[in-house]
Amino acid sequence: MARDTAHIAEGLRRYLPRGERITGVKTLSAGHSNETYLVLGTDEILRMPPSEEGLLPPYDMARQHAILTAVRAHSAAVPLPDMLELCEDPSVIGDPFFLMSCVPGEAFEYSVPDWLAADPDDGADSVCRQWFGAVTALHAMPVASFPAGGRSAREEAAHWLEVARGADADKRLIDVLEDLERRPPAASGPATPVHGDPKHGNCLWHEGRLTALLDWEMAQVSEPLLDLGYILMFHDQGAASLANAGFDLPGWWSPERMTAEWEQATGRTAVDIARYTVLGQAKVSAIIALGYHLFTSGRTKDVRFEGWGSVLPAYNDLLVARAMAAA
Repeated sequence: MARDTAHIAEGLRRYLPRGERITGVKTLSAGHSNETYLVLGTDEILRMPPSEEGLLPPYDMARQHAILTAVRAHSAAVPLPDMLELCEDPSVIGDPFFLMSCVPGEAFEYSVPDWLAADPDDGADSVCRQWFGAVTALHAMPVASFPAGGRSAREEAAHWLEVARGADADKRLIDVLEDLERRPPAASGPATPVHGDPKHGNCLWHEGRLTALLDWEMAQVSEPLLDLGYILMFHDQGAASLANAGFDLPGWWSPERMTAEWEQATGRTAVDIARYTVLGQAKVSAIIALGYHLFTSGRTKDVRFEGWGSVLPAYNDLLVARAMAAA
C-alpha cells in the first residue's frame, strides 16, 4: 500500500474547516480500484483513485461525486451516504478526492454472514428484495437528473473487447466479445441510469437492512439490462465460482425470480437477457485478464493479481458454454 495515511490526515487537517478534529486516517480498502479510508475523529469516508495502476480508468472523482449527489437527491429508494466535500486539487493529499458520511454496515461476497446464515429463507428473500429494490429504483430515476455519458450495449462490448485485447486475453474471450459487438443484444427501451457493478458484494448491511449501495465508478446512462445480466451471471458458476456467497441459500432468488421481479418493477421486458448475462460475465473476465496481465507484465506488484491467472481458465470455460447456449 503506497499511500502515507499520516500525510493524508495532515492534508485533510489543513484543508477542512473541521480539520482540527481529525485524529488519523485508517485504510479500509486500497490497491487496484478506488481507495477507501476512514477519517478518524470526524467519522467520514474518504475516496481516492488507486495509488497504483488501476483496472477501471479513468478515475474521475468529480464525476463520481456528481453521480452520487444526483442519486442521493433524486432516488430516495437507493440508500447512500450523505455527500460531503469534493476536492479536485491533487496537491492537498496527493490526488483528487471526495468525502462522504459514514453509514453502519458491512458487505459480504465470499462467505455468508452469521445473521444471514441464521435466517436462510426469509432473510435471504429480504436481502434480494432490498437489493433489487435499490437497483430498479436507480433504473427508474429520471435520466435528466443523472450526469450525462454512457455506452450502448454494442459500445459496451467494444470497450471490454479493447480491454481484453490489451491484456492479451484468452482467444475464447476475444471471440465472445467480438460476437457481442457484431450482434449486440436488443434494447429493452430508452436508456436509464445504470450502476455498472451492482453485485450484492457492493451492498452494506446492518442488522439485515440495506444501508448503502456502493462502488459507482462504472455508472453511466445506458441499457438497464446490463445491470440485470451482470447480476444473473453470479448464478450457477460451478468451478468458476467467484464472490457469490448466499446464492445457494433456499430463500435466495433464482434467475427466473430476479428477472420477473425486475420486469415487474421496471415495466420492461428482459429481452435477450441470456446475452446480457454473457456480456456481464465477459466484462468481468476482461477485468480479471487485465489484472493478471498487469502483474505478469510488471506494471503492478500487487500479488493479488497473480492468483487471478488460476481463475481464468474455468471462468472462460463457463463463459464459452453460456455464450453457446445464448447464441
